[in-house]
Amino acid sequence: MAGLVYGGKFEQQINHIHSAENVQETAKKFKELERQHGTYSFGKFAKHLVPDEKDWADEKGSTQGHGDWEKHSGAIPEAIRHKITEVIATNLRSAHPMPLVLKVGENVDNSHDLHVKTFAHKGHMHLGLHVLCPNTSLK
Repeated sequence: MAGLVYGGKFEQQINHIHSAENVQETAKKFKELERQHGTYSFGKFAKHLVPDEKDWADEKGSTQGHGDWEKHSGAIPEAIRHKITEVIATNLRSAHPMPLVLKVGENVDNSHDLHVKTFAHKGHMHLGLHVLCPNTSLK
């Protein structure tokens, strides 16, 4: 279910705030959040960076993902949460953060997975995070 929930407006908002045009400002906010709330770990600043509940709407318009964020993000295996933390924190703490593209979807099986890529797009190097959630059709 998480793949369907976070693949909507939340994914779009994350991509917007991490776009080439906005990543410097997001990095500045990220560093301030670390000063205020301590060292980042995956999921910790999501509601600070995407504060408006309407920006969490899934493809059906439900904003339930906002309320379920801690439960859903906490269900991702520790190794994957650690890798996402490492990639995002290293990038946003750097002097020249790269734009980031997030894709959230379903895996082919009943497991979580993560693919991290760097790629060139419109004259900028980007980080790509493809988060795969358990397949909801496999019950």
